Amino acid sequence: MSPALVFDHISKQFGKTLALGDVSFAVEPGEIVGLVGPNGAGKTTTMQIAAGFLLASSGTGSLLGRSFQDATARQQLGFVPDAPVFFAGNACDAVRFAAQLSDRNPTQQVIEQALRRVGLTQWTRDVRRFSRGMQQRLALAIALIHRPKLLILDEPSSALDPQGVLDVRSLLKELRAAGTAILLSSHQLNEVAQVSDRIAFLHEGRLLRFGRLDDLLGSKGESDIVLQNFMPRAAFRQRWREANVPGTWRVPADDVRSFLEAAWAEGAELISVLPVQGDLTAAFIEWTRTEASGSAEPRA
Repeated sequence: MSPALVFDHISKQFGKTLALGDVSFAVEPGEIVGLVGPNGAGKTTTMQIAAGFLLASSGTGSLLGRSFQDATARQQLGFVPDAPVFFAGNACDAVRFAAQLSDRNPTQQVIEQALRRVGLTQWTRDVRRFSRGMQQRLALAIALIHRPKLLILDEPSSALDPQGVLDVRSLLKELRAAGTAILLSSHQLNEVAQVSDRIAFLHEGRLLRFGRLDDLLGSKGESDIVLQNFMPRAAFRQRWREANVPGTWRVPADDVRSFLEAAWAEGAELISVLPVQGDLTAAFIEWTRTEASGSAEPRA
């Protein structure tokens, strides 16, 4: 299966300013790529080139196997900008208008289902009077109404409340499971880490790190073990360390087997065993500090 989005040595120059320099990466169907980097790193420029809003100065690429400006390919693209802007009208009007731009004519029932899917239930008010979070939900519904094969999302949950953030996380995982390719840019690095399969780290217009989260962050040599129906004795607690989350125990990787045997002997039921990864926020700060002092070759 061909990649949904390809950047092949793409650069973008604004006058004497280099916004992107020789950037290459791909997003596969059923994959979420998290695009991260400090302010001014080139994230928005990258997304605008992919969406066909900007022309690259050099290099090549493809959107669903066609050029970035190809109308047929763009009809299969869903895009959520950082600051969506809407015309006068209610939420249903906004969704219907966007669908028609992609040659779709959804029924009122389909439109309402799309709005409910993103947690938006107030449909009659003028959308220009929506809160910032409500406008983000509406922008996401618009991006999904034509069932795109590729989603490009710029800070899709920055103005949402905690429940809204969880809703977006669940929705992105659902879309990925259905085969949608997703390019996600966000400063909410915990959310990026929660959903992304691979991370692309931009700094001063250059892609300096690109790869799977496990490979970039590495393992801390520990595992988080989740148990239920477990009331350990004092001696057990003295030997093993419980994590900050109730019911979760953080155990050195070499001791997982002996821990489980001891827990099972006391009647515990196993829910999951997951390796403890490094922290994306801490890695981001370190990458930025490291690269700010000089150039570096891309790392995978």
